[in-house]
Amino acid sequence: MERTLYDIVIYFFEMLIAFAFFNKSYENKLKSNKLIMLIGSFLFIACSFVFSYLYNIALNLLLFFIINYAFAQITVKSAILYCILLDAIMFASEIFTIFLTSWIFKISVNEFRNDLLVYIILSSISKLLYFAVSQAFSFFIKRKSPMNFEVKKIVPLFVFPILTMASLAIFLFVALETEITAKYQVAISVVSTLSIISCAFIFIYYQLMLEDEAKIMELESEKRLYNLNTTYLNVLEHQNNELQMLFHDTKHHYSALSSFDDIKDVKSYIAKIYSSLEEKNTIKITKNKMLNLILNKYIVVCKNNNIKFDYEAKTTTLDYIDNSELSIILNNILDNAVEAAKMSSEKCIEFSLRCINNMDLLSVVNSCDYPPKHSKDQLLTTKFDKSNHGFGTKIIRKHAKKNNGKYAWFYDADEHRFHSTILFQRKNNESGSV
Repeated sequence: MERTLYDIVIYFFEMLIAFAFFNKSYENKLKSNKLIMLIGSFLFIACSFVFSYLYNIALNLLLFFIINYAFAQITVKSAILYCILLDAIMFASEIFTIFLTSWIFKISVNEFRNDLLVYIILSSISKLLYFAVSQAFSFFIKRKSPMNFEVKKIVPLFVFPILTMASLAIFLFVALETEITAKYQVAISVVSTLSIISCAFIFIYYQLMLEDEAKIMELESEKRLYNLNTTYLNVLEHQNNELQMLFHDTKHHYSALSSFDDIKDVKSYIAKIYSSLEEKNTIKITKNKMLNLILNKYIVVCKNNNIKFDYEAKTTTLDYIDNSELSIILNNILDNAVEAAKMSSEKCIEFSLRCINNMDLLSVVNSCDYPPKHSKDQLLTTKFDKSNHGFGTKIIRKHAKKNNGKYAWFYDADEHRFHSTILFQRKNNESGSV
């Protein structure tokens, strides 16, 4: 009777393994489908009775395949393939555990089923091994999924089943080498049973937490994309308004020009309006289209946040830097500047690009009322979500170095200014003309 009860526990654990495997590999809806869980529990427990009274390995593997197939709730082809895989892993885990133990302790394989405590410990070890290997396969199957978890977050989980198997191996050694009272046999049996169940629940719980974290990160990514699209829509709206005003002014200028009879009056009028037209030319600031796009973006962003934005890029344009690299560097620097400036009392940003000998100096100075938090020249985020923020300066330094640049920053406490600078070493064949 005791063995039958333990077999029920073991098969329930195998149901948890199947749940963890298919939930991780295919993101199916088992966690929200109570009927599937109920049917799966009934089938696994029924199978435990068949195994306890018949003890037929071939029949057990067949039933195990059928139950996993019904429990999988995925496409037929995938279900057959991965149910066979689970069958193979389970059977290999049992054979490996039993024969390794038999070889180490010089005990006949048949003797293991005669000792209930040894049977419980060995079964627990083999199921833990089956669980660990099946989980490793599930992560391998889904390694290319965009929702897959980082390996460094998952690997520590495998320490728990490995240490648990090591502890159970010690229990097994004690059970085979010494006489154990009934009280301690019960204690070891309970600990062994709880160990394998807790392993499964910890894995499943941790996976669900990581899934929630991945969904939150996806939502944050969508929010950042939405904010970016909104910013560029504002840029387009700003440029459209500028063009509409220019078109409106141009009509008046044409009307005025048509009223002049003297060519000198025409030239004089054109000379007067030329400077105002130059001031409206915010689309083409330099010959570098990406630089123009980024500067126009922050002209609008600063305007929307009541930030004074002064910019200068007359002697160099960084046109030798790849557009994607330039975008990463400038957007990170200017995003940081905007975040600090809009919280300051003065609200101002100064952007400049200058050529110094064979080097280009990028400088961004923004108002900042308080010194930034930092550790060993690394800025620390003040945002609540520290795990997803605080990487701006790391990214800037990384991509500056990639493009022969050296990033540095300092805070002027007297002027309440934060200075960001990158000094780019230009190659001999690279031009920085405007």
